[in-house]
Amino acid sequence: MPDEKVVPVDDRIPALKEQRRKRTNRRLIMYLSIFFILILLVVYFQSPLSHVRDITVQGTEHLAPQKIEEVSQVEEGTSLWKVDTAQVEKRIAGLREVESASVSRRFPADIQITVTEHRRIAYVDTGNQYVPVLQNGDVLTDNTIKQLLADAPLLINFTEETKLKAFTEELSRLGDGILNRISEVHYRPQNEEELLLYMNDGIEVVSAIPGFATNMSSYPAIAKEIDSDAEGVLHMKMSSYFEYTGEEKEQQETDTAEE
Repeated sequence: MPDEKVVPVDDRIPALKEQRRKRTNRRLIMYLSIFFILILLVVYFQSPLSHVRDITVQGTEHLAPQKIEEVSQVEEGTSLWKVDTAQVEKRIAGLREVESASVSRRFPADIQITVTEHRRIAYVDTGNQYVPVLQNGDVLTDNTIKQLLADAPLLINFTEETKLKAFTEELSRLGDGILNRISEVHYRPQNEEELLLYMNDGIEVVSAIPGFATNMSSYPAIAKEIDSDAEGVLHMKMSSYFEYTGEEKEQQETDTAEE
């Protein structure tokens, strides 16, 4: 067995001392860092550095950001850490136009509010103004607009609140692919409560409020089969059929007479 190399104790002591010195220095640096971090935190929390300086509102399309800030009741100068984010979210979500709200703190002194609005699925024509109708069925009678937007169909002659409510519930069940193709909807109570729709692709549709969403679900497939030059009305009720008018109707009547 070969002789093991023996390191004298005198040679090992300097190395051990150096290791202890390094460990002590690291420990001292760690303690000093923690101490200074605690000092900085105390200064931050006790000084205006932690007071709200900016409120950012995101996600609003129809609501003014200033309205959201007002409802939030968060004021600049308030301690960032005294803001109850859950209560702020609850206050903002109480607005009829708002579906949900998220409030978060942004270091060092900012509040960020993210809002999701209920979609506007229609506008009611009141003669000289337009009343937005939300996807949840709320009619914003106190929030009329003078200039019609093109993001939802226009409802005309819906003077009965119960009929309007029933129809907006049907509209909310429509997929975007069909809803976005509707330009105007005219309510015709004298014709067994019929609806006359003007579609963006040029087709006129006759339907009714009961079962409207179900009856219109097949519209895209049926519309593809209709000649774009054909004059007539597409009936979308319990059964669907295209009623020709104009020259096509006259030709059909002629062909029937000849037979």
